[in-house]
Amino acid sequence: MKTKPFKQLPPPVVEQRSAASAPTNTRKVARHPIPLWRFAVLLILIIYHSFSRFGTMSSAQVDLSQYSKSIFVPFIHKFSIKHDPQVICTIEGIKIKMPVDTGSTGLLIGAPMLPNLSSTIGTPAHHFFTSSKILYVGRLVELPINFHGEGSSYASATVPVFIVDKSWRCPAYDPSKDTFECPLGPNGEKPVERDTSHITYMGVGFGRNQPRDGMPFGAPKLNPLLNIVSLDGEPVDSSSMRAGYSISTAGVQIGLTQDNIRNFAFINLEPGLTHSQDQRDWAMARMCFNTDDGEPNCGAALVDTGIAQMYLRADKDRSIPTIHIRNPNKHGYAKMVKRVKPGTSVGIGFPSLQAPVASYSLIVGGESINEPSAVIPLNQTAPPYINTGRSFLFDYSIAFDATGGRFGFRPTRSPGAVL
Repeated sequence: MKTKPFKQLPPPVVEQRSAASAPTNTRKVARHPIPLWRFAVLLILIIYHSFSRFGTMSSAQVDLSQYSKSIFVPFIHKFSIKHDPQVICTIEGIKIKMPVDTGSTGLLIGAPMLPNLSSTIGTPAHHFFTSSKILYVGRLVELPINFHGEGSSYASATVPVFIVDKSWRCPAYDPSKDTFECPLGPNGEKPVERDTSHITYMGVGFGRNQPRDGMPFGAPKLNPLLNIVSLDGEPVDSSSMRAGYSISTAGVQIGLTQDNIRNFAFINLEPGLTHSQDQRDWAMARMCFNTDDGEPNCGAALVDTGIAQMYLRADKDRSIPTIHIRNPNKHGYAKMVKRVKPGTSVGIGFPSLQAPVASYSLIVGGESINEPSAVIPLNQTAPPYINTGRSFLFDYSIAFDATGGRFGFRPTRSPGAVL
């Protein structure tokens, strides 16, 4: 804390009292320095406010000693920026290579992949991916799922699974107003229907059920990793298995323990949209980022294993160096698209740049291992936001503590990290 320079005090105030209540003489009121204990109290309040605002803590500050149940589910292939990470799971007796996506919530599977499932059961639902502009329409059907771990180990969950009956590419879809229908394109283009026979996707993210996200059904009860009911056939519950997971470039650790979160540093999360109905629902993590060492842009962050690119949205009064290039997406309507200018530096701090628990930086076009496939600026029509894409995992493993409302980071080069 900085103190102000000393200034000469004004003449002391002469306190006058009435003859009825005080002696006839007057006295000077002494002005003593503020006691040291008051400074101590003030300092404690500042620290407390800082902690409650930014919510940082190490893994050692929460006791997880009562939790012993956990399972590691490895990725099938070596982690790559080019491909979604996948795990093996079994649904309705069908073994499936299931992509793991931290940018959405809920398990999607094309109806043709489960031929024995009746087409008349389930609750109507829709799901839209804002990054790929794909709309899914179908039904939620509660089904058991087995995740295959190392050796013969397995974990079982039972959740509503999104059975996809129809799917389209919908560049003109607006999640805030559109639902089950795909609108025409800006020039009257009809939506392109997609083949559903190979659709598989597992969203394990959190904070993705806001109206603007296009996933109104993306609640914790749809997240398979938060609804494990047994390990190797033995029942588990919330007293022995802490709801949450960690993800590295090697795979997914389901169930948090004192040992498997060692060397993680956590930030606290704010309650999510449906937290009052399900206390495992948490909002996205907070961050600040800047470009070329400029002013910080602070808002929500998404570490998204489902995409290779990065998205940035700055404050309305800030600019990001951009260029226009020919659209690399052959299915896109626009001929030219915006990208962050090569050579631009991007710095990210969780939860802030001044006091980060985790820091991440890159030079656009620098061809480093942690660079996303593209860095795309978003229109500044909403608060600051960043989606790191999956390349973030080359620098940090991440952990989501659904019970405690925390998001954690562990450098890939730290002890205990799995590369």
